[in-house]
Amino acid sequence: MQKYFLGLKSNLPSMSPVDKSWPSRPYSFLDGVHAELRRIFHLWRCKKYRSQFTEEKKAVYEEKLEASELFKDKKALYPSSVSQPFKGDYLEISKNPKYQKLSSAVDEKILLADVVNKINRANGKGSPRLFLLSKKSIILADQKTGQVKASVPLPDLASVSTSTQSDGFFALKLKEGSGSAVKGDFLLSSDHLIEIITKLHRISSMAADREKLNVNISDEFLVQFKQDKVCVKFIQGSPKNSNSVSCKRKNNRLLEVSVPSSP
Repeated sequence: MQKYFLGLKSNLPSMSPVDKSWPSRPYSFLDGVHAELRRIFHLWRCKKYRSQFTEEKKAVYEEKLEASELFKDKKALYPSSVSQPFKGDYLEISKNPKYQKLSSAVDEKILLADVVNKINRANGKGSPRLFLLSKKSIILADQKTGQVKASVPLPDLASVSTSTQSDGFFALKLKEGSGSAVKGDFLLSSDHLIEIITKLHRISSMAADREKLNVNISDEFLVQFKQDKVCVKFIQGSPKNSNSVSCKRKNNRLLEVSVPSSP
């Protein structure tokens, strides 16, 4: 037994939590002990690894974990987002004099600032909008002037819908009867969809006065545009025809989003 323990001590794997190696056991009667020591060692090195985190770094990993729980094996876009850090402020809005007036109009810390496309029901084309997210609201503003086009208090948000595919389209579904619902839901597209939806879900999870935000992942969902409901349907197109996602109006009640299939 002494020889076994000393041999194990001198052949331990690295301190990396993703290292799956483990020395082989010399005797079959040690199967149970060997497996339990492996489990204890892994828990210990995970604890040592976590103890090095600053509060800021811990929050980053918690967000990434939440993204995994929301999208892993559910949305094709997710794997490509894993290695990309969640930056939050892609516009450096506090430093940019162009957006200074807009930044001062938000009374909360801006958690995410990015450019998204607001999809037009009439033709399926996108119009660039500034997208700002704080703990209290979502703001959509004109990209050139910084003029606020819409401000949605987060309690007015009922759910978010997105497809299972590798596109960046998502719909902000508003609660019926809320002040924000007068003009209808918002259909948007973004290069940072995973981060946006994760942050929205995280904010709602941490708010004591609100229910957790529903995230619906489906290749067909309804969007309320003012008085009419429009179906947004996602289909796989041919990668030979186009390498980009396209959205087209098929009729008054259908928008079709063509997503290139994997080659």
